[in-house]
Amino acid sequence: MRKRIEAYIPKALEAIETLSISNKDGEVAKQFNGYISSFGASIRQAGLLATSLFYGEKGGAEEERQKVVQAIEEIIGKSIQQNIEDKNLKSEVEDAAVALKLAIRTYKLV
Repeated sequence: MRKRIEAYIPKALEAIETLSISNKDGEVAKQFNGYISSFGASIRQAGLLATSLFYGEKGGAEEERQKVVQAIEEIIGKSIQQNIEDKNLKSEVEDAAVALKLAIRTYKLV
């Protein structure tokens, strides 16, 4: 698991840039840190499918929380909802969420 997280960190940094989670000054809205931090807990409480659906919709969130799911899908290289039957998907998503959380800490939160 730890090796996979380490392998996912460069992909997480790339996803942060690709999805414009960070701005051109290398800053990330502090709301993203909260979304990413609560993503793993939500998986444990509500399950992977429910969490991916909740985060996949913009809803009333201040920032675009669907970018968390998009970033994780970019990190693992597959769609969460289309591969929900995959038995390894939950651990891959959790590891990608940890990598994303670690990667986001390299940016200034504003």
